[in-house]
Amino acid sequence: MGARIIGFLSIALVPIGLVAYFQTTQLDAETRARTQLSLTDRTEAAVAAERALLTSAFGAAKALGTISQVTGGRVDQCSQALVEYSGTEPDVTFAALMDTTGNFVCASVGGIPSRTDIPEVLEALGEPRQNILPFEQPTISDEPIVAIFEPVFRDGFHIGHVVISIPLSALRDLQPADQTTGASFIDVALINRSGDMVTSGLDRATLEPLLPGALGLSNLPGQENYSFLSESADGVERIYVVAAIVPDLLYAVSIWDRNSPELGALEASTFAKALPLVMWAASVVVAYLAVNRLVIRHIRTLRYQMRSFARDRRLPAQSSAGDMALELRDMENDFLLMSDSILRDEAQLENALREKTILLKEVHHRVKNNLQLISSIMNMQIRQSETDETKRVLRRLQERVRGLAAIHRQLYRTADLGRVDVRELLEELTQHVAVMSEQDDRKLEIVRDLDPVRVYPDQAMPLALLTAEAVANAEKYIQRDASGRARIAVRLKQSADKEVTFEVSNTSDPEQLPVVDRMGGLGQRLISAFATQLGGELNQGLEADTYRVTVTFRISDFKPEVVDY
Repeated sequence: MGARIIGFLSIALVPIGLVAYFQTTQLDAETRARTQLSLTDRTEAAVAAERALLTSAFGAAKALGTISQVTGGRVDQCSQALVEYSGTEPDVTFAALMDTTGNFVCASVGGIPSRTDIPEVLEALGEPRQNILPFEQPTISDEPIVAIFEPVFRDGFHIGHVVISIPLSALRDLQPADQTTGASFIDVALINRSGDMVTSGLDRATLEPLLPGALGLSNLPGQENYSFLSESADGVERIYVVAAIVPDLLYAVSIWDRNSPELGALEASTFAKALPLVMWAASVVVAYLAVNRLVIRHIRTLRYQMRSFARDRRLPAQSSAGDMALELRDMENDFLLMSDSILRDEAQLENALREKTILLKEVHHRVKNNLQLISSIMNMQIRQSETDETKRVLRRLQERVRGLAAIHRQLYRTADLGRVDVRELLEELTQHVAVMSEQDDRKLEIVRDLDPVRVYPDQAMPLALLTAEAVANAEKYIQRDASGRARIAVRLKQSADKEVTFEVSNTSDPEQLPVVDRMGGLGQRLISAFATQLGGELNQGLEADTYRVTVTFRISDFKPEVVDY
């Protein structure tokens, strides 16, 4: 029952859990987006000055490229424009117009080589797009610079680039905790589209362990703005934010410690998604405990009481707890009333059954006494008879009466009045034959091989009469065999499928008149009749020096009379 309750509650809470999960997921996504946007804004704010300077430099480079087109390629006018621009911009150390092969067309300063052979510069000049490259040891300056490249077109053809160099010292140094933005990042670095480090607030040796170890800087540019969690080169998990300062050209990468308070929303997503599951589990546990306390434990107690009553008819000594629900208390009271009624009815039935048993035993006892009285009267009549034929007839009739008396004696003695132990019955009947043979000095040998077989009185009666007739016939017509013995054998065997074989045999002399010719009278007819009442198959005949009477039948079930109902 508890498992079913948990199952039904789970099904009932599934819609609520799904709604809570989806709402939590959406809220978490919005929170993460806002957090990422906030981190991006703080990253962009940290490099706002650098962005303004570089954006201004790119704008100036585009204007200078337009001037070079207007001058028609005249070197003096081009140089004059570059010198005027350099003079107005203190953060610009050098400006020049270079063709696609690396030759200087004009420049803001003199005394420079006519061309350059730096591979990075030649590669940037060959591509008709903007670029920005850092140089640690430039040939045109005594300090590290950042060079920006602005393509110049004439009549739709790419003719070169305007190159402007800005010293790294002109870029504002970045600090881990900027007081103006309130950001608590570790560092912010600028990289170009190729992943080259343009500038950073830390020196190279300090910055290298803080960069993501699995991802190179060349893999960071690409998206506009995003953040990710990665293990740095020094084995510490950190969060990195990539923001596009100049789209497809310059990117700012900020490094945040994982325990920064600004990143709480990013770290709480797992717990937030697990909240619906926690709520579901808590609801199921609370509901199960409530149902278990209010219902299940009382039902379990009531079940124990029922089992105890069914096993040993024992009623509970006291009632259940006082917090039992009214419906369950009514059920318990109904059970107690039913149990008490059953006990009273069983007591009455037991008394009626005991009285009936005593009455039946008394009936069997009186019938047995009456049959014994009849047998005694017949015995007196036998002693007064003058002819042997009369004595023989009366003795045969007396044997039949004794067989009936033996059955009623067994029913009187047994505890189960509905069953008769056939083995005890046959032993008693054959024992009388043995006693009579000893009195007549005939020395008959009685052999018994009897299995314990129990049958209903409806079969015990014809079987006892059949035994009396068969044994009486065997005693009457017995003959001694070649060895001089006179033996009567009674055999009763039962198989596993309720099949019973009853057999009475006696010794005979084959040279004399067959016994079967002299047994065609009343006894033979009675044997056939009793075998039919048993529902068995009768076989008899002489085999060598033994005459056998065999009846095979099945033990039948009790079939009550209609009047019993």
